[in-house]
Amino acid sequence: MQPPTVRGLLAEPPLRLRVRLDGDGRDTAIDWVHSSDLVDPTPFLTGDTMLLTTGTQFPADDDAAFYGSYADRLLDAGVVALGFGLEVIREGTPPSLVDACDARGITLVEVPYEVPFIALIRWVADRIAARDRERDAWTLAAQRAVSLSALTAGTLEAVVQTLADQVSGAVVILSPSGETVVEVHSAAVDLGALADEGRRILRRGTRASADVTLPEWLGFATVQTLGPRGALRGAIGIAGAGRHDVATQAVVTGAVAIVEVLLRYGDAERRLERRLGGVLVRLLLDGHLAGAGAAAAEFGSKIPDALRIAVVPLPAGVADAERDRLLDELTREGLAFADSSAERVVAVVPAAATDAFSRAVAGSATLAALPVGLSAVLAPAEASTGLAQAVRALDQDPDAGVHVFGDSAAGLLDDLWSPAAENLARRRLGVLVGEPGELVDCARLWLDHNGHWESAAREAGLHRHTLKARIARIGTLLELDLDSFAGRAELWALLQASRA
Repeated sequence: MQPPTVRGLLAEPPLRLRVRLDGDGRDTAIDWVHSSDLVDPTPFLTGDTMLLTTGTQFPADDDAAFYGSYADRLLDAGVVALGFGLEVIREGTPPSLVDACDARGITLVEVPYEVPFIALIRWVADRIAARDRERDAWTLAAQRAVSLSALTAGTLEAVVQTLADQVSGAVVILSPSGETVVEVHSAAVDLGALADEGRRILRRGTRASADVTLPEWLGFATVQTLGPRGALRGAIGIAGAGRHDVATQAVVTGAVAIVEVLLRYGDAERRLERRLGGVLVRLLLDGHLAGAGAAAAEFGSKIPDALRIAVVPLPAGVADAERDRLLDELTREGLAFADSSAERVVAVVPAAATDAFSRAVAGSATLAALPVGLSAVLAPAEASTGLAQAVRALDQDPDAGVHVFGDSAAGLLDDLWSPAAENLARRRLGVLVGEPGELVDCARLWLDHNGHWESAAREAGLHRHTLKARIARIGTLLELDLDSFAGRAELWALLQASRA
């Protein structure tokens, strides 16, 4: 129902009102009608009131200054229109009152003597009551629709879509980090400013809400955090048609409560999924393939036939919330199973999801700033080898980004590398440990200089004869002829395989 207005009053034949001045309030919604013959009735008026008077308070002479001050007070109080009762005190509306209202754009109507003021008041009151009943009915219907969407579909997307439909607008849900989780529209409205305000209040870390002005949107827009202080689960932004009145707020409040329940339920599911993922990763790395497959099947999942192992080292002192967020990003949309420790996250990535996994890393502000080691494609039984390969890829390139085992400059040596080869190389090089002269470092430096004595000795800060003596000692201990290509190649392979 449309709100009561002066235009509506004028359209009622029994009231027989006459327009003296159209003014600016003819189509403004009237919140109430009040009658007063006080010189200054404004202390008893609220905004958007229509004032009725018989003019008892007006002076006998046509005092333009008095009427000007009177009209100013009405204008400042937000009076929608002034109704003057004819033939009660005066035969007509005072000309100076007409002039004062005309100069200030105040709508002025004349009420015939036969029409009691209470008739106007009752007409407006009846329509306000009908509008309130209509809003109450809308509130109940909207709350019921939102509740039914939660009971039937049971998803966050369904609930926020229903809310957007009910408020004839749009809704956006943000994650605790400010990423858009869900955005739905029942009307064309740009939610950019609303999402930006949501991210701003999320950074404060406390419960908060704010009203936002959106470009080219005449309705309301509001955003508020979700979840308790210190453990915010995100934020919800709502843009709706019309005013953000008590009825709308009741629907929004009910919907927000349902959204928070769904988020808590989703948090519990994600925690369970993360725990399951951690168990599966540990079973695979320990070689319990049958147990991992049985556990995955119990929860409706499956160990991929071809997989990669990813390792993400965590920054020192990383907060639990940040670790949880990182795990969520790694395992989103079933991209991976993941297990987290204090130092690193280990994930099992289906080989078919390698490109999607790389895109997820690149698209995450948190992950993109960290190095990620990724093994070659392996069978599930080779998961422990994949872990070693991923760690080796990180050792070879500790910079941010995804580093795939076998993609380094080492080429063939990487493809031939295995944990067994590393153990063998370490055992062979173990005879150099404890010998004077840091023989392992000297060997690598000498090979880096392609066996050139002068440049290698200069970088090491040694005399070339001293360096020659140390290299000869290395050859003796390893039983290698380092004057030959084959001996030098074997020494280089041992150093590469051992990561020394």
